[in-house]
Amino acid sequence: MLMSRWTVVLALVAVGCAACGGDAPQTPAGPSPAVVASPGASSVTQGARILGNVSAGVPLAAMAAQVVGTPISAPVGAGGGFALEGVPEGNVQLRFVGSGVDASVALTPVRPGDVVSLLVGVAGATAMVQSESRNAGGKVELEGRVESLTASPETLVVAGRTVTTNTATAIRDSNGGTKTFTDLVIGQRVHVKGTLGVDGIVADSILIQNTITTIPVNVNGIVESRDEVSPEPGMTFTFKIGSRLIEGDAATAFFGDDDVPLALADLKNGQRVEVKGEMRNAFVYAVRIHINGPTTPLPPQDDSASVEGIVTDESDLAADYPTLYLDTKFGEVKVTTTSTTVVQRRGSVVDFKALALGQTIHAVGARMNDADKTLAAKMLQIKDDATDGPFTIEGSLGGLKGACPSFTFGINGFSIATDAATVWVPAPPAPAVCLELKSGMKVEVIGTRLAGGSVLATSVTRK
Repeated sequence: MLMSRWTVVLALVAVGCAACGGDAPQTPAGPSPAVVASPGASSVTQGARILGNVSAGVPLAAMAAQVVGTPISAPVGAGGGFALEGVPEGNVQLRFVGSGVDASVALTPVRPGDVVSLLVGVAGATAMVQSESRNAGGKVELEGRVESLTASPETLVVAGRTVTTNTATAIRDSNGGTKTFTDLVIGQRVHVKGTLGVDGIVADSILIQNTITTIPVNVNGIVESRDEVSPEPGMTFTFKIGSRLIEGDAATAFFGDDDVPLALADLKNGQRVEVKGEMRNAFVYAVRIHINGPTTPLPPQDDSASVEGIVTDESDLAADYPTLYLDTKFGEVKVTTTSTTVVQRRGSVVDFKALALGQTIHAVGARMNDADKTLAAKMLQIKDDATDGPFTIEGSLGGLKGACPSFTFGINGFSIATDAATVWVPAPPAPAVCLELKSGMKVEVIGTRLAGGSVLATSVTRK
């Protein structure tokens, strides 16, 4: 039964890709301008409207955004903006093609008149929605470290995205104090609210959440564009993880599994690494690089496939490397994992323990041989969690409100709440009940997903 369903999946994937064309971007079949409209613009009456901004770490001007299975296509502007008009009602799969990228990502169903605003991260054969809002007229929110600053015009890069400011942009600190662009410093953590534009995000407001710029930067992922020629004085090598530029020098330490010392020569494209470093202007300086396992180049592009579905109770989640059975609209699909499989939730790399029954998973990987009829996953993206189901996430908290024991805060777009039953690790000394939380603090939250999408924390662990 699984074999026949898998055949249907691969056939439909092949049909979808054939409809998208070859490696070069398609010319838009209809009026789908790359310029993102201003807030308040009327939505298209026939179908939905998708406004987006792409972060890819490669030149974007040669890239196109396409709606799989339709002639709808639009060029991606040099700043990452695109607009797709008249998208048919129902499930949507977007494909991004060009500049060495050929990646697809699924959206939740759209309805006529919807205006969907997206931030999408793209790398090679993988695309991931990092932020999504509906019927918000192009309004989005973005949270992360300041990665670079440009004085003229006054722009900054936050979590790999260009943010432009103007005289109407309100800049404040965590106490509500008024600040200016000159108060922004590389390494600060900020929360941006703004509007999608062709050249990035136009900021309505910027909240400086944390002014401690010496907090170490952790970047996990697959090595791409490895080069021993660095544009920065004193740096001896450079590579990318997604859109993040990593650079290092002779002082950078390399380690393998079990902390076995390694060297720069052991760093190769296709490896999964963990980088600990410092935020510099437009790049992360690598203090230490941990190389996970042996060199494992990415599978050939023509072997890649993706599928999305709900984790069923046939899945073995207790194994060191779980095997998932996904209930998809095409039937049940088996997905295997290895030590190199990356699990992400809204851009954050999480452990296999974050996987749970009832979750909606987008799996990207390679089709295995005909005898197996499974997908060997390179990446698992947790798209949604079942209501009342277990939930785990790790990251830096922001937007802290409330008082012990009833706090609320956000981690990577998820709203977290604590109550009197929440367990705090390490346990605060008496008579304190809760950890002394601060915006920018890195924590692990284990909890339960509520019906409205927020999370009630059963435990909060300081990392």
